[in-house]
Order: sequence, then C-alpha cells, then structure tokens
Amino acid sequence: MSSSRLGDVNEDAPWLSIRWEPDRRCVHAEWISFANSAEFRASNLKIVEAVRDRHAALLVIDNRRLEGVTSPDQLWIRDTFVPLLVAAGLRRLALVLARHGLAKIASEEILGQTGSAGPFFTRTFATVPEAMEWVVGDDRPAKVKPR
Repeated sequence: MSSSRLGDVNEDAPWLSIRWEPDRRCVHAEWISFANSAEFRASNLKIVEAVRDRHAALLVIDNRRLEGVTSPDQLWIRDTFVPLLVAAGLRRLALVLARHGLAKIASEEILGQTGSAGPFFTRTFATVPEAMEWVVGDDRPAKVKPR
C-alpha cells in the first residue's frame, strides 16, 4: 500500500481515507473530497487492496462526500471494482450515503449500475455507526436491498 503499514491506516489521501477496524475486523473507507477519475479508480483499487491484504470479509464505505462520479467510472465500478471485491473475499458491504445532494445522487447512480453485486450482501445507511453495527452482524439468508 502507498502509506505506511504502521497502525491501522491503509491509505490517507486528500480525497480518501482507508482504515482497518481491528475490533470489528472490517475495512472502513471514507471519501473526504472530490477525486478526478484517475484518483477515484486508483483509490478504489486501494480499497480492494486493503480488503485483500487484511483478509477482510467486511467493508464500510462512507460516500457522504463522494461527488461527480462520471458514467464511465460508474461502469468501471460495476465491471472492475465489484468483481475485484468478490475475488478478494468480500461478504458484506455497508454504504453510508448522504441524505441529499450530489454525493447521494452519485452513490445511487453507482448502485443502479452495479445492481446485484454478487455473492456479498449490500445495504445503505445514513450514519457510520449504523453501517458498522450492520456490517459486523450475523449473515442474512438473502441479500438486503438498499433503503
């Protein structure tokens, strides 16, 4: 990973923070500010790398400040990012969405592109604590639809 492996920080870029939550055994990624297409894709690959390196089955992504995701990048999420997460062993993905605005629209468009993400459960939340509680909870027999 591009940043130090000291502690629980996997990535600390101006637009994205990726942290390992050892008590929950999950990766927590938080979009902080706008990222151009190259930064967006490279950062998503860092998320995959963190999931793979930590053998994490659980992922929380805070998209409340994610903005301006282009149509090609949405397709890249569907065609590249999601299959890589599946291959890395992801089982549960909790997405934290903004209540309104560009960040909410971008996330909903991505969810619309990805549809059924594969063999992992996906659910959306308004807050990180709700997402963390769900992601570490017991597995459900069927996929949970976004709220």
